[in-house]
Amino acid sequence: AWRDPNLTLNTLATELFTNRTTLAKVLREIGYDNYTIYINRLRIEDFLSQINSGQSENFQEAFFFVGFRSRTTALRNFKLFTGKTPSEYFQKGDKVMADE
Repeated sequence: AWRDPNLTLNTLATELFTNRTTLAKVLREIGYDNYTIYINRLRIEDFLSQINSGQSENFQEAFFFVGFRSRTTALRNFKLFTGKTPSEYFQKGDKVMADE
């Protein structure tokens, strides 16, 4: 579902047969400040999987495939979650998220 760039908290809550308040509360309980951080984390993990598995070699195409609408947003979130730009991350051969 996170690959849909139009996915909203309301839509996800409906798909999970709950409401937005309950879903937001659960996300906070499991350590995410908000829905957007949770979805972007899933997208970055998916992006890393796409690149690491060789399914995609083009960063920009992979970012759009996993649900980001813009390159700028994707790069900002990548750096937020890994601490590096994609070029820095893959140049050094890193394969895990920065905070894991």
